[in-house]
Amino acid sequence: MGLFLVLVSVLLVDVGQLFLKYGMNQIGNLDFHAGYIMTFVGIFSNVYVLIGAVLFVSSSLGWLLALSKVPLSYAYPIVSLGYVFVSVLSWMFFEENLSLLRIVGLSIIVGGVFFLSRTEK
Repeated sequence: MGLFLVLVSVLLVDVGQLFLKYGMNQIGNLDFHAGYIMTFVGIFSNVYVLIGAVLFVSSSLGWLLALSKVPLSYAYPIVSLGYVFVSVLSWMFFEENLSLLRIVGLSIIVGGVFFLSRTEK
């Protein structure tokens, strides 16, 4: 159950990242010369940014629940799977580069998390 809670927390924050990126793609480059207040109003009036923020908060609540069940030294390294999820999802949805070298690095992360997950309690 602990591993499941950690993974749900990681997935929520990663999907939140995708929503934030999509929202910021719609907004474009930020210009603070127009004024800080108007810039923040523009950011947080975008529905995708708001969804991303809600997912971040949900992830934090899930993370607290996970930490109540498993040791931090077990849970925290699993958070690095977020790099893998975000890289693959960014490649799928935003056509970002997923080079061979990046795939090798992500594979090393997955291998490390696999070995760490075998050490619970």
